[in-house]
Amino acid sequence: MHPSKDIVGSRGRRLAGKKVAFGICGSAAVFRAPELARLLMRMGAEVRVVMTEMAARLISPQLLEWATGNEVVCGLTGKIEHVELAQWADTILIAPATANTVGKIAHGIDDTAVTSLASVAIGLHKPVIVVPAMHASMYEHPAVRENLERLRKIGVEIVEPRLEEGKAKFPDPEEVVWRVIRAVTEKDMRGLKVLVTAGPTVEPIDSIKYITNPSSGKMGIAFAKAAAARGADVTLIYGPGTEPVPSGVRTVRVRTTAEMKEAFDSAVREGPDIVVVAAAPQDFVVDHPAEGKLRHDREIVVRLRPAPRVLDGARTSLPSAVLVGFKAEWSVTDEELEAAARRKLEEQDLDIVVANDVSRPGSGFRSERNDVIIVTRSGRRKMAADKEEIAWAVLDLALGELRLKRG
Repeated sequence: MHPSKDIVGSRGRRLAGKKVAFGICGSAAVFRAPELARLLMRMGAEVRVVMTEMAARLISPQLLEWATGNEVVCGLTGKIEHVELAQWADTILIAPATANTVGKIAHGIDDTAVTSLASVAIGLHKPVIVVPAMHASMYEHPAVRENLERLRKIGVEIVEPRLEEGKAKFPDPEEVVWRVIRAVTEKDMRGLKVLVTAGPTVEPIDSIKYITNPSSGKMGIAFAKAAAARGADVTLIYGPGTEPVPSGVRTVRVRTTAEMKEAFDSAVREGPDIVVVAAAPQDFVVDHPAEGKLRHDREIVVRLRPAPRVLDGARTSLPSAVLVGFKAEWSVTDEELEAAARRKLEEQDLDIVVANDVSRPGSGFRSERNDVIIVTRSGRRKMAADKEEIAWAVLDLALGELRLKRG
């Protein structure tokens, strides 16, 4: 095995066993290609690269061979590489895609290895994802916009670029990987409505200062991404976290706990099948926040009162839904953590509680991983993993609980 493949699955298993044919075109954004290939591999994918002649002039095919551990196709031979690769792949990713390549694929012109690969894949009804990158003026050209729309109409997914500094720049590689995951994931949650809360809330002390907590929203966003990838209709209620919102997820932005509670109650009325309350709203709000700015030349006493509990009333409104809650504790044993989770399970009539000790290094707020105890009425599971893996596992449990509830 090529040594570069040692990284496969090092960050997650969401693409384990999946095969990605990666087409690369001659955009200046081509320098992002090795990073993207490696990220796909870290999520478990097998990646094989196809390059246009111009792409191979801008970045060495040997670098892409190093990145993926596989030989790179730069032209077509009697081996009919475009057919073999399209048949082999679970999905075709073309990134970056130039205006030239976008136009050729849209009109079935096959004069490069990349455009030929795309044509075969489209004919085979394989998922094709195109990531345009070019100067903004080219991107806004009516013909280019028309070609992109033409691709959408035949089922090609377009990952929109970031429009900055007069350029249609390559999007965040994490967003591209998310699109690949969504394209190849089995849609076992299609037809289900999933409601997710994520991120912190803030409670003002005055017009400038506020109290909050270190929540980034990573755990809740992981649930929203996992449910959306599995085909669910997802509503995300998101406080002021730092984690990017995944595309294709309906999002309601809130700031305070009262706003989160109001948005949550409104979403509950739409009848979600699964509710995941992964947000970290403030337990207390400031009684009578000051108008304007409090001056620092005198002592201030801030009075706190309990904040509304976001989950209150959910079970009454959703008797047959699966409710997933979270319980954060500080510096406790596993036994104490499980006991706290079970108390929450009973007190709020939940189906699943995910509990963690946020004092433990490398887990909890702002970390990529978490160390949790997942409690249901019939058992428990201890899990230390990437937050996306935890979200996937909890949704598996939620689907099982939903089947039990609804027969």
